Amino acid sequence: MGAPDTREGLLRNAADVRSIAFAAVHFTLVGTAFWFNPSGWSAALAVFILAYSAFIQLISGHNAMHAPVFTSKGLNRLWQVVLSLTFCYPVSAFVPVHNLSHHMHLQTPRDVLRTTEVRHRNNLLNLLHHVLMAGAHIHALNAVYLWRIHQKKRAWFLQARLEIIAVLLYGSTLITLSGARFFEWVFLPALIGQLMIFGFGHVQHDGTDEQSEFNHSRNFKGRLFNWLIFENAYHTIHHNQPGLHWSKSPEVHAKLIAPHIHPALDQQSVLAYMWRTYVWPGKRLRFDGEPVVLPPERASWDLLIPAGASEAGAATGAVAG
Repeated sequence: MGAPDTREGLLRNAADVRSIAFAAVHFTLVGTAFWFNPSGWSAALAVFILAYSAFIQLISGHNAMHAPVFTSKGLNRLWQVVLSLTFCYPVSAFVPVHNLSHHMHLQTPRDVLRTTEVRHRNNLLNLLHHVLMAGAHIHALNAVYLWRIHQKKRAWFLQARLEIIAVLLYGSTLITLSGARFFEWVFLPALIGQLMIFGFGHVQHDGTDEQSEFNHSRNFKGRLFNWLIFENAYHTIHHNQPGLHWSKSPEVHAKLIAPHIHPALDQQSVLAYMWRTYVWPGKRLRFDGEPVVLPPERASWDLLIPAGASEAGAATGAVAG
């Protein structure tokens, strides 16, 4: 069952205690790495843990842009600033790329995160290429959206600017105090975390059917994995009901999605699926076992978000599934 609604208190949903706790854990991990400054294999392990934690924080940021955490608008703005520091990028960037492009135009030429742009014979290369290309598209789209929208959506622009300034101040302060440790324990893990979330998008959508009400996304039902990423591996229900609080995803998936979705799109283990899909046998297949048929290549850059798109609808999850 989803956590109860607590709108009379600080939190809109009690389950977001976990979101706040995970952010606190992230900053604790960063502080620990700065304090001990490990080297060798210990440093590699520390970077991996911090990167996975940054990946979790990116998902927390994604959640916050669909379903605000606090009842107070001021606290929500502050929360977005805090989350921006965890992965060194403004949380508000989820609006143009994720909410307005990916959600509204899933796997079509207007989705800058669509997986069909990568067309290699080797499926692992498709995943890696998608990760890099998604990063490039996201930064470009965000820059153009900031430029186009700064007058029409003033509140969103000012919030995004606040988050950018906070990240720059945070980074410059840590560099001044600790030099290269910032790049090792903050910037590098944040960058890897961002790449991880781009890759997860490929795993969730490649080989699905964007025209279907239920078969447009792939789900992973592992309990520990979902607990760590705020149930975001239940992805079909998220696209069908973007404003649904993450804590309710397993329950609503079981009720509304599971009876209708193709069984192959409800996977148990994300690692097992990735091994089969990208390593061995590593074939690029649709969910029904047929080879993926790619649409004709089309240019992306007439696909930028229209200036009249609704900021409020995007921020609250009121976007098309």
